[in-house]
Amino acid sequence: MADQGAQEKTEKPTPRRRSKAREQGQVAKSMEISSVAVLMAGIGSLWLFGGFFYERITGLMRHMFQNSGSADLNFLGVVDLSATIWNHFLITVLPVWAAVTLAAIVINLAQVGFLFAPKRIKPDLKKINPIKGFKKFFSLRLLVDLGKNLGKLAVVGGVAYLTVRQEWENLPNLGDLPVSAIVIYILEVCFTIFWRSVLAMVILAVLDWSYQKYDFEKNLKMSKQEIKDEFKQTEGDPQVKSRIRSIQREQVKKRMMSQVPEADVVITNPTHLAVALSYKVGQMDAPTVVAKGANKVAEKIKELAREHNIPIIEDKPLAQALFKAVEVGQSIPGDLYEAVASILAHVYRMKNKHREVLAGTRASNRAAT
Repeated sequence: MADQGAQEKTEKPTPRRRSKAREQGQVAKSMEISSVAVLMAGIGSLWLFGGFFYERITGLMRHMFQNSGSADLNFLGVVDLSATIWNHFLITVLPVWAAVTLAAIVINLAQVGFLFAPKRIKPDLKKINPIKGFKKFFSLRLLVDLGKNLGKLAVVGGVAYLTVRQEWENLPNLGDLPVSAIVIYILEVCFTIFWRSVLAMVILAVLDWSYQKYDFEKNLKMSKQEIKDEFKQTEGDPQVKSRIRSIQREQVKKRMMSQVPEADVVITNPTHLAVALSYKVGQMDAPTVVAKGANKVAEKIKELAREHNIPIIEDKPLAQALFKAVEVGQSIPGDLYEAVASILAHVYRMKNKHREVLAGTRASNRAAT
C-alpha cells in the first residue's frame, strides 16, 4: 500500500514536464472556444458586409441573365464564364474568409501561443492500439464530449424554438408579402437564431475551456518518484555528483600542495590550521596564499614545509584570520599587511643569518685546506 501511495500523481508538474508536454503538442486548448470565435467572426463579417454581399450576388445574377442569350457555349466561352464566376465568388467571400482566418489565428495564439510541434504528427502505432481505443469508450473525456454535443444541440434547438415562437404571430401575414420580402424576413429570422445560438454557446465554451485546463493539469501531475527521477536526469545522480566533487577536491588539493615548496613561510594555529604564503618582489602586489588547510591537510602542508626547509611560524590569530578571509590564490587584505610583513621580515632576517653562517663555514673550510 505504501508503494502504491508513493506512485500516486499528487505533485504539481515541474517546468521540465511542462516543456516536454508542449514539445509533443500537449497543451490546454478548447476547440469550443475556437469554434465560437470563428462563428462570431463569420456573423460579424456578414453583418458588416451584408450590403456588399447583396450587391455582388445581384450583380453576378444580373450579368448572367443579361448575357445568357449572347454567350458562346464553346470551350473558350465556358472557360471564360467559369473564370468570371470564380473571380466574382472569391471577391465576394473574401471578407468572410479573412475575418474567419484572422479569428482562428488570434484565438489559437491566445490559448497556446506560437507552437510548432512536429512530434504531434509523427506516426505512432500506439494510437491505433485497439485495446486503448476500446478503453476510450469508457473514459471521462468521452462523457464530457458527449455532454458538450448534447448541450450544443439543446442550445441551438432551444434558441431556434424560442425565436420562431416569438415570430409565430407574423407567419400568417407572410402570404400578403412579395417573394423578396418573404426571403428577407426568413433570412433575418435565421440570422437571429444564428447569433443567439452563438452567444449561448459562449457559456459552453468557457465551461469547456475550464474543464480542458483542469484535465490538462491533472494529466501533467507527477508522482514523487517521477520528480526524483527527473531530478536525477537533469541534475545528475547525487552519488555521481558527490564522486565528481570528491575528485575535483583531490585535484585542487594536489595543485595546492605542489605550490607549498614555493612558499616563503607557513603560518600555523599551531596544530589545527596551516597557511602557506609566498611573496615575489616585483611580481606580486602583496603576499599571496598558495595553500591552506585544516587538521590533516594542515599537517601535510607542515610536512612539505619541513622537507623543503620552509620556515614554520606559530601565530594563532593571524593563522585564523588568513584561513577565514583569504582563498587559495588570493592576495592578503590590507588590514593584515602589517602582521604578515613583520613575519616575512623576520623570515628574511633568519635566511640572511643562515646565509652568513653558511658562508662563514665555507670560508673556514677553505682556509683549513
